[in-house]
Amino acid sequence: MIKHLLKLVWNRKRANALIVTEIFISFLVLFAVLSAAITFGTRWSKPLGYQWRDVWDVSMEFDIDAGEKANPELHAAMLRMLDEARTFPEVAAVGISNTPAYSFSTSEGTRKINNRLVTLKYDDVTDGFADVMQMKVVRGRWFNAEDDAAQNWPVVLGADAAEAIYGDADPIGQKIEEDENTLLQVVGVVETYRKDGEVAGPDQLMFRRIAPNGRYGRLGSHLLVRVKPGTPADFEQRLATRLQQVLPDVSFRVRYVERMRLNMLRMKLAPVAVGGIIGVFLIVMVALGLTGVLWQSVTRRTREIGLRRAMGASGPNVHRQILAEVALLSTIAVIAGSIVILQLPILGAFKIVTPAAFTLGFISSLATIYALTILCGLYPSWLASRLQPADALRYE
Repeated sequence: MIKHLLKLVWNRKRANALIVTEIFISFLVLFAVLSAAITFGTRWSKPLGYQWRDVWDVSMEFDIDAGEKANPELHAAMLRMLDEARTFPEVAAVGISNTPAYSFSTSEGTRKINNRLVTLKYDDVTDGFADVMQMKVVRGRWFNAEDDAAQNWPVVLGADAAEAIYGDADPIGQKIEEDENTLLQVVGVVETYRKDGEVAGPDQLMFRRIAPNGRYGRLGSHLLVRVKPGTPADFEQRLATRLQQVLPDVSFRVRYVERMRLNMLRMKLAPVAVGGIIGVFLIVMVALGLTGVLWQSVTRRTREIGLRRAMGASGPNVHRQILAEVALLSTIAVIAGSIVILQLPILGAFKIVTPAAFTLGFISSLATIYALTILCGLYPSWLASRLQPADALRYE
């Protein structure tokens, strides 16, 4: 039976080639969209490691070298700025960060630590940063005043970074070489911190302390302010004015982290939305094309189908034959698509989607393609099953 179906498909290869190509492309697009959607959906349900509501990001624009720890005057002025911000009754907590959440900025590098090659993202922050972002410490502690006298540069790891570096071992107290003259020392571990939001993967973040005495750490260009719920919008201008008085040569821009989050989500989800629209368009085109080709094929094959009926084939047998031909066309396209998809893990696909999402997306795409093609073949195959031997004679 399969040999016979292959011969029938091959004899109409010109008519079937376009349909197979459309199914092939639709299968690849479906896989990409479904895998991304499953990955994003899975990530959305996981905790961020911080709270973004009621947080304002006050970005500061100054010369690129002005934030270096070697500039004691600017360092002292920015510490005064923190003190001034705390004086407002509307402010619950303040802190400084170099690359805060949803800021579209990052600092990262790959290094060998504990005999493991890991890629880490870095953020230099002040002691108040954890209170602003309401982060939860799961091991050790967050930065505090006792770190002023620390011999090594204190750092706090995200839980995923700690696992990547030390596995199940306790990271507290471990030392990491920063350069020839500097050692980092782990003082705490916080929950996995997903800096780029709900649809981003774990960032393997390392927080490095900005020392108030300027001994280590680069002062960041973002002042983060957690305001109390219900703070009026006019507080934005009052805050900016006070900060301008402390640092008159620096320009300030106040943004709500809530809006920054929406911008980040739009950027991350836009490719999936566009891919989804393209996928729907391709599926509709495949459905219309496949239905039309099968309908035309049934009409042209009236003599063939009538002869089969005359030789004893029942209507259900003809119905199954047409559906089997449709399934065979889908199988040819799916085999070609599978060959392409199965190369993706070698090319680093698991850095974008999780293995579980990859597998589930592949299975879902297979199911969708077969369900679609079989559905499109139902009506033409039903028409074929209704043909009688006399219809072939009338065709002649």
